[in-house]
Amino acid sequence: MKKLLLSLFTVALAMNASFGQAEKALVEAQKKSINEAMKKSDEDVKKAPTKARAWLTRSQAYLDLALFPDSTFALTNPEAAFQALEYANEAIKLDTKEGKKGAVAKEADQMMVEKKFSNAFLNMGVIKYQGKDYRGSLRYMAKASEVAPNDTISAMYTGVTAQLCQEDKIATVAYEKYMAIGGKDLAILYGLSQIYKSNKDEDKSLAIIDKAISIYPTNKDLKGEKFNMLIAFNRVDQAITQLTKTTIDDPKDGISWLNLGLLYENRVSGLTDEIRKVQDKLTKVQEVDRRLTAQNDQISAFQDEVKRTKAKLKTATTPKAKASVNNQVASLETKVKELSDVLKGIQEEKAAAASAAGDAAANKARIDELSAKVKEIRATLPNYYLKALEIDATNYDALYQMGAYYYNDAQEIKRQVNGMDMNEYKKTGKDLEAKIAVKYNEALPYFERGYKVKKDEDLKEILKQVYRELKDEAKLAELEK
Repeated sequence: MKKLLLSLFTVALAMNASFGQAEKALVEAQKKSINEAMKKSDEDVKKAPTKARAWLTRSQAYLDLALFPDSTFALTNPEAAFQALEYANEAIKLDTKEGKKGAVAKEADQMMVEKKFSNAFLNMGVIKYQGKDYRGSLRYMAKASEVAPNDTISAMYTGVTAQLCQEDKIATVAYEKYMAIGGKDLAILYGLSQIYKSNKDEDKSLAIIDKAISIYPTNKDLKGEKFNMLIAFNRVDQAITQLTKTTIDDPKDGISWLNLGLLYENRVSGLTDEIRKVQDKLTKVQEVDRRLTAQNDQISAFQDEVKRTKAKLKTATTPKAKASVNNQVASLETKVKELSDVLKGIQEEKAAAASAAGDAAANKARIDELSAKVKEIRATLPNYYLKALEIDATNYDALYQMGAYYYNDAQEIKRQVNGMDMNEYKKTGKDLEAKIAVKYNEALPYFERGYKVKKDEDLKEILKQVYRELKDEAKLAELEK
């Protein structure tokens, strides 16, 4: 947008500069001549309102005013451009008989072809723009584009001023027209894409960027913008396709290799989230099952107590003793009823949880499928970061991601160990702890190289943790200096 506004401002300065170089006396003479011509043409039309030539002469006089580069003089009648167009149309109307145009009508048409009217509206639009009357400027720019439908300049500035007026719909129409008639300015294409992006129209936004890339195929900023948009739109697969093509076209593009790895990390994260959602549903069913079992056990216990208490009636010999036993039975049966009511609620919960979870076999199959994809993708992840490091051995992000790859493996194994009971730990715990150490040692070189490149505090804390896990007191002490 800044570029476009600067361009419009430059047009304005150029128009005024061309006037500023003229002799003052000549300029004053021109102003006087234009005023006299307008006055005379007004009088001539009053005398002969049906003469086409009088109307066209009047149009030309008003057109001269609207085209004049001195804003102060042009603004003595800010409607001059509209009036000039109106008078020309009247001349055409009067000089057209049975669909055939006469010499005057054809002359008026030629003025249209020569863009005299559109230039007049454009000139007034620039003057309004200079005065920061952006809505007024838009009115003139839009009219300029209307009378010169194939002119890219007026279409472009209609869009620019519309954006300044926060009229995105008008700007969109103007920019689309600009492109349709051959406009290729990169700033316009980018600006239109951003309008669609802010309006959540992802497909159109991407389509405009694709068009810009087809016009400027070597522009890396455009490709980068498309990549960022695909990520913002959560179109990871499309982003992967784009970057894969980029790495084929330019194998030395280390940033693309790194970003490709990050995209696959993103995909792994998405798959892992999907696995977790399925597991959460299954866990909910299992949790309700546990509560159901516990509730049934509690009810059974109270029912047994009811039976034992009722048996006491056989040995109760006095009315008072029997009454006491009956009170106990009533109290216990009330408790059983309360527990049974709670049980019904838990049973309803289970039904809802089971319905939400779906078929257990299908869920297991889905988890297995997703887990296999995660395993497959993770197996290839190091390749992308190593490619980036081949191109630039000091690429901090690639070094960090390589370290994180092995570090996360260690954390996952550690989570398994922490979840073991004593018997499980005795069987496999020590072996898994050895694997944790292996993974930390694989991560360490990349983290250490990354820390040399960039003294990041978060990475420093990770290094401290790894040194503690590996019991490397010497390196820990050196890092903490």
